[in-house]
Amino acid sequence: MGPRIKAVILTGAFGRLPWKSRHILIQDDDNYRALAEASLGALKAGNAGEILPFKMRWLGGVETPVTAQHFLTYRNEQTSAADGTYWISRIPRPILILRDEADGVVLPFEPYMLLSAARAEGSLVPNVKYVLVPNHRPPSREGHLFTDNTDALTNAVSTWLAEQHL
Repeated sequence: MGPRIKAVILTGAFGRLPWKSRHILIQDDDNYRALAEASLGALKAGNAGEILPFKMRWLGGVETPVTAQHFLTYRNEQTSAADGTYWISRIPRPILILRDEADGVVLPFEPYMLLSAARAEGSLVPNVKYVLVPNHRPPSREGHLFTDNTDALTNAVSTWLAEQHL
């Protein structure tokens, strides 16, 4: 019997979340360092699940509370494993990457970061395809979830699965 997982489909996949968090979302090295130091301090004190004393700048410039665990797991460049460019090249199956054109969370360049990593020398990925699902609405969080674009998403996935003979 062959492998149970025949292919991987990624919808709204980020490229390098820690890098994006620091340079695109937070955009303030002093705040980033304060968050990193407070997170490490909370971890060492056994309080990783508690809200940090500093807020993190997020989408649209909104300041949001975060825990040390969240920051260290997803946002910190030194401790986070949330780097899609690292993980994608280790998937030994065909991959389809989809992004809704109205995605306000994953930026337009991020799928190309993943494509590049999946096609890099030494990658285990046998083939990878990127589909930008058309959507003429303005970028939003709903676009990230394909909320008003499920038919186009379904058609793109169905077409790719048929091309893969899956």
